[in-house]
Amino acid sequence: MRRQLAHLGIFLLGLCAVGAFLPGVALLTLNQHLFLALNVLALNFCLGLGGQASMATGAFCGLGAYASVILHALWPQGTLLIVPGVALGVYVLASAVSKPLEKLGEGFLAMATLCLCLIFHNLVLTFSGLTGGSNGMMVPVSPSLPLVGTLTGDRANFFALIALIALGGYLFLALRDSRQGRALMACKDDALAASSCGIDRLSTRALSFGIGGALSAMAGMVLANSTGFISPGQFDLGLSLKTLLFLVIGGPGRLIRPLAAVVALESLIAWFHQLGDATVLAHGLILAIALVAGFWRESGRARLLPR
Repeated sequence: MRRQLAHLGIFLLGLCAVGAFLPGVALLTLNQHLFLALNVLALNFCLGLGGQASMATGAFCGLGAYASVILHALWPQGTLLIVPGVALGVYVLASAVSKPLEKLGEGFLAMATLCLCLIFHNLVLTFSGLTGGSNGMMVPVSPSLPLVGTLTGDRANFFALIALIALGGYLFLALRDSRQGRALMACKDDALAASSCGIDRLSTRALSFGIGGALSAMAGMVLANSTGFISPGQFDLGLSLKTLLFLVIGGPGRLIRPLAAVVALESLIAWFHQLGDATVLAHGLILAIALVAGFWRESGRARLLPR
């Protein structure tokens, strides 16, 4: 664990060194990459540790964003209670829905979590008086902390994302090396054998599903503060699919490689925007090559690639 913590520290210090000198627009782009990386880390709790293929990332992320914006509008000075309260609420909700979804079986879990995304979108559109509906809503109040002040600007959001990735990375390693983490890995490798050994599969997986949901909710809070505007389109199925894609490329269960894959590939894809109409083709080729490389690496067919 110490070695991987050191690698995480080096990775984050490298990002801090880059982010400290980036101009405004480039830093905003890097924040978007880190937002996606934080969601990939959140999904890693579910898929990498528990073996749950979740498509509910967009729902949990949007739930955190909308709840934070609405509560801060009602209580502008309540950041110290609103942020952990929303994260805890999403954790409880995700853990609660995980158990009945698990009973559906492995093949239906991804489809069931996809329904959570659709339910969230319909709720946002139904309560348009509170959420702005399909038009979205502005973020009237930014979070503020004692001794730090109001968290405004790309630099503040950049360091908030770095801090959350550091916290999430530490939790991931601590959980993976704990007794609960070994139970999760047993459920992932052979759920039937794990149950026969006395492991409560539903409760064990509810833990990782809940932590993943809470981390996605916190990513949504930072995104709302960073963009100053939220709408249902920011938390649609595309976010869930993109998160799953990058985790598969980086390798579920690993810590640094999925995060590095997001930052490197998203930066490369952003650079190819200057190609005009050929941009979509370039994006598809980059992601396809990354997926094939990931498959060869995991299957041992490419011994020269780092494992």
